[in-house]
Order: sequence, then structure tokens, then C-alpha cells
Amino acid sequence: MKFEFSLPRNTKNKAQNMVINSNDRQHQTDKAKVTRRIRTFAYWHTLMNKDKGRAAFSPSNPCEVTVTIYSPTKSKLDPPNLYPTVKAIIDGMTDAGMWVDDNYKVIKSMTFKYGGLSGEKGHYKLIFDIREEMR
Repeated sequence: MKFEFSLPRNTKNKAQNMVINSNDRQHQTDKAKVTRRIRTFAYWHTLMNKDKGRAAFSPSNPCEVTVTIYSPTKSKLDPPNLYPTVKAIIDGMTDAGMWVDDNYKVIKSMTFKYGGLSGEKGHYKLIFDIREEMR
């Protein structure tokens, strides 16, 4: 199953920003506000779009997650640098019941990929491809 998130990156108007790069030098209070905003958005987005008839991933039914990141600009992008954003989304998905917990027994692997340009000015696109673990 796939989930797509389009998140604005606005460094001038911090109240609109929903992307955290690990290279950002933010005050912890500002970072916490953005993290909470992302997590809440991911919760509602997941709740509305998940298969409600499917059981949550668990240690007995683990998954693998591939995160493909699309950039709004042609500048070089290091996809794992968006891990703080991805972590907030994963936590929101946990809150929405996608998996019982986001530990290593449930999410067996997480892979980051660059997907190209997002096609939307000022927005990153993150696609989460979630699959049952191949045993």
C-alpha cells in the first residue's frame, strides 16, 4: 500500500513549514511545533486513506517501508536528511493504527530513495510504500 504526502517547505514563514531537514539548525521549541504539525497531519491523512479492514502490522506480521522523496527544486538532495520529517510521519501513522508500534520488530527495514522533482513549487512529495516483509 502507498501513502503520498505533499508537505510545504517554507523557511521564511515558519508557521507554514512542514519539512524538517537534519541539517536545519532550529531551536528545539520551533522544531517541536513543526514535528507536532507533521505528526497530526500524518495521523489524519493515514486514518482517512488506510484500509480499515486490514489488521495493523505487528511483530507477527512485520513490514518493510520504502520512502521515495521528490524535491521541489533541482538542488542536490540527500534523502536520508529528511529523516526527522519521516519519523514524525511514521509516528502519526502509528497513532492512526497502521502498526502496533514502529520498532524494529514491526518495521523490519526502511529505505530512502530520490524520486526526482515534486512538480509542486515549495512542496516536497514523500511516498511511503509499505509492504509485508518478504520472509
